[in-house]
Amino acid sequence: MKKTLLFSLMTTLLLANGYKIPEQSINGIALSSANIANAHEADAAYYNPANIGFFPNKNYFEINALFIHLNKVKFKNNNGEVYYSRREDFALPQFHFASKEINGFRFGFCIVYPDGLSKRWYDVVPEAGAKEFTLKTIEFNPTIIKRINNNFSVAFGLRFVKSEGIANVLGLKQNSDNTVTPLYSQYLNGTSFDRGWNAALAYQNDKKDIKIATTFRSSINLSLSGNGSGYYSKYLLTQNPSDINKYIYFNTPGKVTVPIPAQFDFAIAKKFNKTTVEAVFERTFWSKYKKLDFNFKDPYVNAIFGQPIPKNWKDSNTYRLGVTHQYSNKLTLMAGYAYDETPVPDSTIDFTLPDSDKQIISGGFKYKIDDRLSFGMAALYAKPHSRSAKVYDPVTKSYNIGKFSEGGAFLFGIGLSYSY
Repeated sequence: MKKTLLFSLMTTLLLANGYKIPEQSINGIALSSANIANAHEADAAYYNPANIGFFPNKNYFEINALFIHLNKVKFKNNNGEVYYSRREDFALPQFHFASKEINGFRFGFCIVYPDGLSKRWYDVVPEAGAKEFTLKTIEFNPTIIKRINNNFSVAFGLRFVKSEGIANVLGLKQNSDNTVTPLYSQYLNGTSFDRGWNAALAYQNDKKDIKIATTFRSSINLSLSGNGSGYYSKYLLTQNPSDINKYIYFNTPGKVTVPIPAQFDFAIAKKFNKTTVEAVFERTFWSKYKKLDFNFKDPYVNAIFGQPIPKNWKDSNTYRLGVTHQYSNKLTLMAGYAYDETPVPDSTIDFTLPDSDKQIISGGFKYKIDDRLSFGMAALYAKPHSRSAKVYDPVTKSYNIGKFSEGGAFLFGIGLSYSY
């Protein structure tokens, strides 16, 4: 029964494979995050800090507002029953900074939101594990950059991630007369502060028309700890039908570890006159996520809800393509495409994570107001593939066989860039 309580922490924003949010700047949104080898503004502090070593000797700032809209996800089972998740809307600020040279080194810093989850279901069947939940992360990422020569630059940084998780689930047993009997209710919250690291290597040829980059972000275990409260039917302990309306209330500390996976990127950018084309191969090491194992301090609560739930996710690839065109001295146009593989296997897909392969298209522009200040706007649409699924129902202990469809996400960003 732990699945009904805590696996709701693993629900996704459905922006990228698993629960990543790779869109962390105007250029990142416009180029479907194919913004690594050719990262040439303050947002290089996130996408490829090694490139900062090649920048003109100035300070660079960027501040953005990211707006996210999640469509309803539809599940239709083989009996013709249809369930919809709720729409979701979010607004996130972002900040990037790249410094001028100081004693042979340069520095970068960004405030981003690398991972996030949100999904709500209000039908009896899906809300048993996914009534309402949220996972918020905010990352502070300082980096140090050293240009080796005119062709090579390296960077190393530390990742500090603060996270907060909230889960609200409700288990209802639907009776033959269409009434329902409550089996459990759970509200859980937890926070953590965790650390990791990142590194980058950048190359450019003497003509500066070919750029190659590799970046790596370490895995981070979000060690969420907090408090769980609610009730459960005594029937879950005794399996005696006469106990189904006898409830035990609890309030107990608990903890769970949620992984942010390691990520490797390899990118090549080629400039053709006024147009730059970039291709990115991205590997995300989701296979670290073997199981979800939550531990309650209360031994009785832990006995009911504390059994590890296998996840067995797999490493996944994303293929990105971005095009940047210098239309004029003031206007830069951008477009992107990505194909994003899901890490979730058929054996563990559920209402908390109706993830599937996605196709992503995007576009945007930057307009140079003067020599120091630029304004940008970008939009992105992520379209998930429909996916057949066999979803376990923890209340009836049976399977819902059907198909997830619709869903998808729209992103819109506006921002200002400044250098001096």
